[in-house]
Amino acid sequence: MPDSVLDLERVCKDGLGFSGMPAYDRTKKTVHPAILMNNPGDDWSQFEPPAGDFPKGWFLGYSDKPAAAELVVCVERTKATATGKVCDMETEDGKPLKISTYNTSYQLKVVEARTGKALHEYNGEAKSDECPVYIYTSEGEDKNKYYNEVWPKDYRKRVQPFIAP
Repeated sequence: MPDSVLDLERVCKDGLGFSGMPAYDRTKKTVHPAILMNNPGDDWSQFEPPAGDFPKGWFLGYSDKPAAAELVVCVERTKATATGKVCDMETEDGKPLKISTYNTSYQLKVVEARTGKALHEYNGEAKSDECPVYIYTSEGEDKNKYYNEVWPKDYRKRVQPFIAP
C-alpha cells in the first residue's frame, strides 16, 4: 500500500503498482475511483480537480485515502515550445513583468493502481495564443514563463470510459 499519495508517482513514472490496492474490474457497473497525478515538468503531485470539472466520486480528493483508488490518471507535460508571444503583466506589488508563453505537449495515461498496467495512453497538446489573466509560480520556477495548461475538459471524455459505468 502507498504510505502517501506521493508514492503513486511510481505508478505513473515506472508502471509499478501496489498489490494491496483495490482490483480494477471494468465489468462492474460502478464508479472506479481514481487519483489524478500531475507532472508539469518538475515533480509528480496529486491534483484535485475543482468541483464541477468531473462528476462527484470520479477522483479522490486531498483528504481522501489514496488506498481507495482503483486507478491512477497521470498527466505529464512532455514538451514546451515557445509561442513567440510576450505578455505585459504585473507582479503582486505592481511592478511590470514580461511573460513569455509556451505551448505544451502532454501525455495522459490511465493506469491500474494495483498492477501498474496502462489501460489507455494519449498524447495531446495544450495551445493558446492568449495571455493568462494571472499565473502562480512555485519556488525555483522561472516567473517569466507561462506554460499553457492541460485542463480537465481536455481529457474528461478520455478517462470517462474507465472510471464511470
